[in-house]
Amino acid sequence: MALTRYHLHKRNCVGIFPLLCAFLCGVLLTALIANTSPTCSPTGRVYEPENSYFLILLIVTAPENFERRSTIRETYLNLRPRMINESYQEELIHIPPLNERGHVQLESVATQRQLLGNYRAWQQKPIKNIKVINFKIKPLFAIGLYGQPKNVRRAIYEEQRVFGDILELEQLQDSYANLTAKVLHSMRKIDEKYDFKYLAKLDDDTYVKLDLLAEDLLSYYEKLHQVQQQQQQKTENHHKGAPLLELYWGYFRGAATIQKHGVWQENDYTLCDRYGPYALGGGYVLSKGLVSYIATYAEQLSLYKSEDIAVGTWLAPFRNIHRRHDVRFDTAWKARACKDYHMLLHKRTARHMRDLYAGELCTHEEDQPDGKPAALPKEYFYDWTQPPSSCCKTAV
Repeated sequence: MALTRYHLHKRNCVGIFPLLCAFLCGVLLTALIANTSPTCSPTGRVYEPENSYFLILLIVTAPENFERRSTIRETYLNLRPRMINESYQEELIHIPPLNERGHVQLESVATQRQLLGNYRAWQQKPIKNIKVINFKIKPLFAIGLYGQPKNVRRAIYEEQRVFGDILELEQLQDSYANLTAKVLHSMRKIDEKYDFKYLAKLDDDTYVKLDLLAEDLLSYYEKLHQVQQQQQQKTENHHKGAPLLELYWGYFRGAATIQKHGVWQENDYTLCDRYGPYALGGGYVLSKGLVSYIATYAEQLSLYKSEDIAVGTWLAPFRNIHRRHDVRFDTAWKARACKDYHMLLHKRTARHMRDLYAGELCTHEEDQPDGKPAALPKEYFYDWTQPPSSCCKTAV
């Protein structure tokens, strides 16, 4: 303070410059003194602006799959929402209502069929509006690094230095046996570091029409907020205090047989003699609240062999989840018959991804051995009014 007073006393003789210097020194000293007190430390999570995203792509990959990662970077990661027709939101997006007990009333088979028909009709429409949608998408390739040889770690670190899209899981050994733990660790690390609205879990052999997925997801987000605002204006008691709607979007399966043999043998699933409904693991989308729940209780959750079954089981009790069954997700262990409305396409090689990016949708079907068409899984609408054993008998 003596230095400051000296300059204040001399300001008429030596000008404003010493006064300015004294002011800056005072600010600096104040900041240093204040920072010595632990009671001034911020509490809670502070998000950096650069760590805030609308959609995070969690792409599960193995350390040696550099070609797949490179292909993804060269193909669908270059896609962004490039078209919006005004009718998209109202005709294609359905926000389910709540019943009198506050449980989500999921889409009927008729509604699912109507939504798919609307989407196919929308695909044929000329583009009415072209807009630049300014929201951020962050791809993250999850790789377990524990126990990896030095040359592999060096290669991964160099890949991270160049592309900045590797989610390094230092404490996880990368293997098929650890797939559920890998997804769990990834969600936990993402939830700690990033602010986001939605997360898409993808395999590295899944091709995503990212422009369409992002457009649909943004339309869903906007319509959801419109519906929630309308509900808040209502006075019905059964809607008061209802939890916010969370999204679990994928291609669902019910009553799958519990594996008793092989690499996916399941010894710890004792809840029932069949698996409960879950979105197939080639690709599905979760809203932020669900990811945060999984991350928060990661230490207590059961690590079943199949990560998609595990996620479905973890989320089974909640009444506020929109389980959005979508036939546009071709995400099973084997590709279904090629359809132009498919948005996520699992079991595609690097060459197939380049073909898809170039507009050739069905070249994977030409690669069948001996040119013989293989038996393909049937597409179905999910009947949520039936028990899981009878869920999936309505063909598309």
